[in-house]
Amino acid sequence: MAAQLPPQIAALPKDRHGYPITFVTSIGDDGIPDFSDLDGSRRAKAIIEQLCGICGRPLHLVRAVIGGPQVVESHLTVDPPMCVECAVFAATHPVAGCPFLLSPNARYRKISADEPTSPLIAEERASTFFLARTFAHDPVRVRLSDGSEDVMALCARWTSLERISGGELIDARHLISR
Repeated sequence: MAAQLPPQIAALPKDRHGYPITFVTSIGDDGIPDFSDLDGSRRAKAIIEQLCGICGRPLHLVRAVIGGPQVVESHLTVDPPMCVECAVFAATHPVAGCPFLLSPNARYRKISADEPTSPLIAEERASTFFLARTFAHDPVRVRLSDGSEDVMALCARWTSLERISGGELIDARHLISR
């Protein structure tokens, strides 16, 4: 697996199974990463400071977002944008990539029913995911149902859009005119 990891992902700390621990992965009090949960402060930091949600490095001009139809339509995402190379790897590698994308039974973990959720997060898991590229994003504050605020990334227009299916990128649509 290490031979196929992009260098910035290979440089990340690993869990006891050797899986890279992304910049936004939640780490428990016991030091064990919880890949089904995001570290809220690191997620917000990545969005605000324009850092890759996977490797934590500063984003280049072109960045990518992975999300369902709601993200594609609204241009808003709770997940931080990523380096294109990190996003493509996460979308296409079943072992070392994103288990949420590649496992149809994966669900986000929610600690309690009282925990506020962004009004823009779909209640049901999307059946289709996309990798969308953009030139920029802005952090925006969104008011949650409990009156608190959260930060999300508002992405500029998509320059290309690819459907993710079974670890493959298909149906590439380039949306910029040449």
